[in-house]
Amino acid sequence: MKTTIPTRARQTCVFVFACLLFFFLLTGPLAAEDGGDPYNTGMINGKPFRFGQDDLNSRTVCLTVFSEGEARDLLRFRQDEKVYVASLTKLMTGYSAYLLLEEKGKDLDDKATVQAGDLEGLAALNASIAGFQAGERVSFRDLFYGLMLSSGCDAANTLARESAGSISAFVERMNQDARDLGLSDSSFANTTGLFHADYVSSSRDMTQLLKAVREIDFLRLVLESRYYTSEGTEAHPHGISMVHYLSIYGSDSGVDTKIIDGGKTGQIRQAGYCLASFKQIGDLVFYLSTTGAESQSGHVSDHAAIYQALLDQLPAEGEIEITGIGDKLALNPAPGETGEDVPGEDPEEQPESPLTAITVVFLALLIALVLALLITSLIRRRMDEEADEKKGKKS
Repeated sequence: MKTTIPTRARQTCVFVFACLLFFFLLTGPLAAEDGGDPYNTGMINGKPFRFGQDDLNSRTVCLTVFSEGEARDLLRFRQDEKVYVASLTKLMTGYSAYLLLEEKGKDLDDKATVQAGDLEGLAALNASIAGFQAGERVSFRDLFYGLMLSSGCDAANTLARESAGSISAFVERMNQDARDLGLSDSSFANTTGLFHADYVSSSRDMTQLLKAVREIDFLRLVLESRYYTSEGTEAHPHGISMVHYLSIYGSDSGVDTKIIDGGKTGQIRQAGYCLASFKQIGDLVFYLSTTGAESQSGHVSDHAAIYQALLDQLPAEGEIEITGIGDKLALNPAPGETGEDVPGEDPEEQPESPLTAITVVFLALLIALVLALLITSLIRRRMDEEADEKKGKKS
């Protein structure tokens, strides 16, 4: 005999499953600890870092402090999402070019000749340029400033060709350096960040890359500079005056960007407005990368606001303990602290999120309810069938 579930029971089960699915979709991302989508903040001296998601203009964000080679995230949202990062690419260009020139024994004041091929197609794409001309002899120092301050695609291509022999060979070196730095989300296709479908990265990768760039003293100095004038040449007797795009965006939007120590901007239609920046507060250096802001003030507003929140919430003196998302680190141990584990405590064990526990309990109750309904329906159906059989026999 075929046993079927009554219509009302089926409807009840469908309703319960729909509720379960809705609740899971609603709370699952919030309860996830290491996913790329949830908006998460860490803690400063046991208090949550306060910067609300509603205050964020960018699509992705990653705020990290590094200590002893370990990264501690204090704020992140979609940090591993693969996105276009526009001219943040030039951080990788500058990093790889500097290493290659150093390997070849080149000095920053050595000269390079800008070639017509370095400028080819840039005007048609309305690409940002520093203003160097074909045939112009310029120093590598000036090229680096043109790369970072003016976001010059002319400087990017010239540095690439001069250091690696060709732009294609340079892009290969960029990707090798990216792998060496552990940038697992990044795949570089050009030196400029101009749109290419195969080129993606992430906010986390850009934060990690920025740290590597900043650790090179000369590149840190370039990223911190707001104004620079290149050496005079025949094409530019008085040099080229350069203004960091940080200052330009800040001035245009009314945002005070002086709170930002240094960084690199980027913008193309497919990427939105992007920014990778850093700020030193006391002995701590914070690295912040954002992508996908829709307005030209969105990225600089985010960085200025986040750094101001850090200044407001970090203690002015004494011990600072940063609880990164999913980890904990005492960055400034108190005098006499040995760093030994406290008996009875597991330093690797993190307290379970209350929301996670509630979600698990709720889902378990719903599953139990569904099973109970199914079993009850089957039993009731079987009892009705047996009753019908007895009535049939009596008649």
